[in-house]
Order: sequence, then structure tokens, then C-alpha cells
Amino acid sequence: MTQDNNDFARLFEAGLDNLRTTIRTGEKVKGKITMIGQTTVFVNLGARADGLIDKKDLLDADGELTVKEGDVIEAFCMGWTDEGIKLAVKMSSDMADSSIADAYNAGMPIEGKVTGERKGGYTVQIANTEAFCPFSQMDARGVKKEPAEYIGEKFSFLITEYSDEGRNIVLSRRRILEQEAAKQLAKLKETLEVGDIVSGIVTRIMPFGAFVDLGGAEGMVHVSELGWSRGLKPEEVVQEGQTVQVKVLDLDWGDDDKRERISLSVKQAEVDPWERILTDDAYAVGARRRGKVARLADFGAFITLEPGIDGLAHVSQLGVEQHVKHPSEVLAEGDEVDVTILGVDPERRRLSLCIGEPKVKEEKPAELTPEQELEVTKVSAGEIIEGEVESVKPFGVFITLPNGQTGLLHISQANVDGTGNLQVRALYKAYPLRRKVEVVIREIDGNRISLTLPEILEQEREQDADMNVKDSAGKNFGSLGDLFSQIKL
Repeated sequence: MTQDNNDFARLFEAGLDNLRTTIRTGEKVKGKITMIGQTTVFVNLGARADGLIDKKDLLDADGELTVKEGDVIEAFCMGWTDEGIKLAVKMSSDMADSSIADAYNAGMPIEGKVTGERKGGYTVQIANTEAFCPFSQMDARGVKKEPAEYIGEKFSFLITEYSDEGRNIVLSRRRILEQEAAKQLAKLKETLEVGDIVSGIVTRIMPFGAFVDLGGAEGMVHVSELGWSRGLKPEEVVQEGQTVQVKVLDLDWGDDDKRERISLSVKQAEVDPWERILTDDAYAVGARRRGKVARLADFGAFITLEPGIDGLAHVSQLGVEQHVKHPSEVLAEGDEVDVTILGVDPERRRLSLCIGEPKVKEEKPAELTPEQELEVTKVSAGEIIEGEVESVKPFGVFITLPNGQTGLLHISQANVDGTGNLQVRALYKAYPLRRKVEVVIREIDGNRISLTLPEILEQEREQDADMNVKDSAGKNFGSLGDLFSQIKL
């Protein structure tokens, strides 16, 4: 070996010795990914050294790589090789027992296999050591699974307690999930904007809508935004675990004391079917279609042609020669029927139909009485609509709805001071006559309609998300029947 080579070797070894004193095993380091090879990911740690990560450590559950060249990554120093510093994002399950303490001291994730259930939690195998994970620490807050669903699975954990020389080890998977969610939330705050259409996973279904996980933050789809059809029930439209496309309607990231609030829409991520049918020959007057009977009324049958597109076949246009008193004499809900389109009213989003072929040439839609018109345009629970203040009473505000019906916005739902407190004087000031108000149909009891405000519903929804016990029927002022029984008009 030449003198130059000897000098280089000495300098190299000295450099390694120096780095070994500045970067300790178990220490967390940060660097930029410079190259992704077949089996190894190379990380530039600056002047300190180059790092190497096993590519398998950076694959997700589907085997897809979670990083790309140029990404900044955090990892832990596992030791030294001739090529550089060996890095890992977590300690594997086949490490030495002596490394468990290092993982605890460094706050490093550690891989473990859930082997069984015991009082208060699960047994988890890490290396050759048995550890304990409490039930509350196995998954994210609010997630409920059967214990058997975890047994036999491998997860990453943080060691929250290490004592008695490793004989007492307590783990938490939840902390890792929360850390990951925090990173995802920070990324969402930088990238997500009102108007964006994104994918999410339905996490919970409630009577008033569905919660959707956007990856780091949860948004809410109100029942009125689940689809273009009226009178939808959330469970009829989506299921937990389902991936859905949603449009971001509103963003409120809150602060340290307040949860973020994200309003989403499934239907607005789709094309409004009424925008399409206006230019669709399949919906021109005289066109033949096939539909399903959705609802029967005294004066006719409501028929769904496609989601969001319903038409009315008047009792006189049911395709039978004999006179019928009620559509139920010849039809039943769920029947599939062939219809002819007699009229298209885009302003009222209404189709007039007859079943089968028209009896006469160029047959016109039947005229409806005012009472029948009210039945056609009746509101459904969960709808968000604009009404007009009709009168104000000490107990609340009567609001005229677009279909001519009147609903009651009880004072407890009026939010006159921003908190929902009962302030009669403020009620009169906040709701002058003929003021336009956006309201939500809370409950329908016969001809009595109970209203609330979108922000009140949001507050209750938030409480439900936190407590997971409050139902959407509204417990602020009792049932609708109880409320009206106490009011003297």
C-alpha cells in the first residue's frame, strides 16, 4: 500500500470515528433522499454522512413506495457499514432484545406481533420479549373493532414504559397513528382548498349525515349533500369503509381549543342530473323511459327515472281505462313501469309522466290542486332551504318555506347570541319580518315542522363526534310534539 493510500485510510478511519461520536446508535436524524435503488434508499445527511435505508421499510401495506427522490425523511441510526450509516424508520421484530431499551430511549417505533388478549389489553411479541398494549392504545380514538381482529397482525408501536430491566414493557400503537394523522393534517392544511374534489373514506354514519376521513382530518357530509334525490337516508347511500368522491364546501381549521370543521358534498362532486337532461333527447317531451315507483299519493304516483330525477304520473294518467280512486289499485311501491314524458319543468325540477302510451295525441300534464302541489313540494327532514320570517313570538320564529308551509325555529335553535342561549329580546332584533333565513328541516310531525340553523346542527354534530352518544333528534327542547303542546298561539 502506498503512502498516499495509507494516509487516506487513516483519514477515513478518523472521519468515521468522529462521526461515531457525533451520531449515536438510536439517534433520530433527518436527511434528503438522493437515490432509490433496487433494494436500498440513499439519504444525504449533509456533511455528517450518507445514510442507507432498506427499501422494504418504506413500502405501504399494498407494497407501494411511500417516498420519492428529493423527499426529506426522518430515520434512526442503527449502526455503521463501509458504505455509510444504516438507517431505519422503525426497529424490526427480529432485532436483539438488547435493542429494545435503545428504542425506548430514542422514542423509536418498534415492530411487534399481537399474539393474544389479556385483561385490559393485548400481549405483543417484540424480539423475544413479551410486551403489553392496553385496549385504549391499540387503535385511533373512536375506532371500535373486535379483539380477534388484531390478533396475529404485525404493527408498529411506541414503547411508553420500560422498567424492571425489560420485564415490564408497555406499548402504544395509538400514539404512532396520532403522529401520522398530525403529519397528514399539516399537509392537508397546506394543500386543501374550498372547491377541491378529493377522495375520502366513510368512517361513521349518523342520522344527519356521514363523516368522511380525508387522510388526517375528518369532514362531514350533511344528509342533504349525499345525493340529488330528496328524502335520502344516509345508510341508503353510503356504508362505513366506502371510498367516496367529495367536494369541499367549507374549511375551518379551528385552533388548539377547537376541532377543525370541514363541510363536504357527495352530490356536488357529481354533475347535477338536471343540467344534463335539459339537453338530453332521452328526456324530451314524448320520450319513453323506464322507472321505478318510489311513492304513492292520493293523486298519483311518484316515479324515479334515475337518481335525482323523479316524475309524477297523475292518477288520471296511470295507463288504465277504468277510473281509479287511488294509484294503489293498480300500482305498488317498487314496481318498474314504462312511462312517457308529458312535460319538463326545469324551474321546479319536475317531470310530468303518463304510464305507457298517452291515451290521446299530444296529451298534456294534468293540473294539480294547491293541496296536491303542496304534497309534491313537501320538504324532507335534513333539507337545507331558504325561508322568510313570517312572525316572531317569545318562544321562537315562524318561517315561511318556499313551498308555502310554515316551520318553527324554536328560540333554543335560533342562536341569537352565538351560543344558543335563550334571549327573547335579542330574538326580535335578530329576526325582523321578511328576513331571508337559511334553515335546516329538523323534524316533521304531521303538519308541524321544526327548524334549526346549520350552525346549531354543526355544534351538535361536533358534540356527537366528541362524545359519540348524542343522537340527532335534538335533546335541547324535547320532542316536537312536546314542544308544540306547550305553545299557546
